[in-house]
Amino acid sequence: MAANITPSLRSALERLKHAGAVNGLLLGWRRQILLNLLPYEEFRAERLLQTVHDGRDHFSSGGDRNAETFWFGYDVCHTLVCFRGECTLVILHTRAEEGDFLKRAAETFLEDSQLLLDSLLNPVPEDGGETQPLGDGGEEAAFSDTHTNFISRVA
Repeated sequence: MAANITPSLRSALERLKHAGAVNGLLLGWRRQILLNLLPYEEFRAERLLQTVHDGRDHFSSGGDRNAETFWFGYDVCHTLVCFRGECTLVILHTRAEEGDFLKRAAETFLEDSQLLLDSLLNPVPEDGGETQPLGDGGEEAAFSDTHTNFISRVA
């Protein structure tokens, strides 16, 4: 799955990685890694993703609580975890005072990238799938062509 990440999504993550004192990023969908930019081996990144999901499941199992963000502070490194839908973004950073800034940047990234992630994870067939032309000509046909062109550019 990680090989299918588009260059625009990867470049957006690279820009986020250069915001502040960020050491690494991990983008996950459900419990799968989409992109690992952490300074760790793949199996450690997988274990980290599983652990944050287990922690979220444990936290929300007690009732109506649903955590959207976790922040863990350690001596030399901090971890920020943001959930949006089925996507998870993990950010490792070194300066605690940048936590709020990175949280806003992560939430903005996840919000802006939802359409792109949805198109990557649920691709539309070349013929447009089940969509039907709006009419036999005129404005409706022009709208249908424009819509099809937009979908093909996004996918």
